[in-house]
Amino acid sequence: MKIKTNSKIKIYLGLVLLISLTAITVTQGIAQLVTVQKPLQCGDTKTVFESLTNGEYKEKPIWWGIDLDIPVSRYSLFVNDKTKTWTLIQFDEKIACVLGVGEASTRIFDGPAI
Repeated sequence: MKIKTNSKIKIYLGLVLLISLTAITVTQGIAQLVTVQKPLQCGDTKTVFESLTNGEYKEKPIWWGIDLDIPVSRYSLFVNDKTKTWTLIQFDEKIACVLGVGEASTRIFDGPAI
């Protein structure tokens, strides 16, 4: 079967266009991280924990993580299942900082309790 020259050109141009669009899509899909500075509220770790668990919000820790780069730095997510409030903190033995707070928390995994 013989393909005409115009058909070969169309196929070639189509492939070039497809490759170009793929390259553009891939490079746009790679997000660049930026460093931001955000004011944080920090306090004595014991005081922050007591305030979250026994204070106004009555939140309980449901998740805990350790920073691999700084082993003494830990993270915890506190949640009140009734009111749906949540607080994410970063802490060590001396100081705890609130990284974020919010409402309408939703558990997406109901696996075994920690």
